[in-house]
Amino acid sequence: MDRKCKRIIDGKTYNTETATRLGGWIDDEHGFEQGADLYQNRLGAFFLYCFSDDGPKSEEDKIVPYTPEQAQKFLEKHHGYDVELIESLFGQMPEAGSSESKFTLRLPDNLRNRLAALAKANGQSLNAWVVRCLEQCSASPELPRKSKVQQ
Repeated sequence: MDRKCKRIIDGKTYNTETATRLGGWIDDEHGFEQGADLYQNRLGAFFLYCFSDDGPKSEEDKIVPYTPEQAQKFLEKHHGYDVELIESLFGQMPEAGSSESKFTLRLPDNLRNRLAALAKANGQSLNAWVVRCLEQCSASPELPRKSKVQQ
């Protein structure tokens, strides 16, 4: 069934017709259909469209803006088998059992602002974006080497 819904929330438009459906779930065990579909718009914002079999004009149908973290959890719960989709949106996931470390990184404000804009454009948190960049850099066989001047 092709579901269409458009809402304005906090001065921003969320439209299932112009966004990309990433996944969802449907429950039709109780004689009526209800479910939720996760979407991402062209600017990278995520939203959940919750629906019932009453159609898009129903008061039961609603759109809920989602953070990237909420979207990732939704996809892991309902589409955890689609690793390529999840990692294409949120970067490579750490292997089970790997630990994480926290550290402070001092950045010039202008660099931090550029990184934050890139992260937002990709629908990720700044932390997720920086980790993704570091993973890509560390996976490259052509790592920068010390020059004689630096030694």
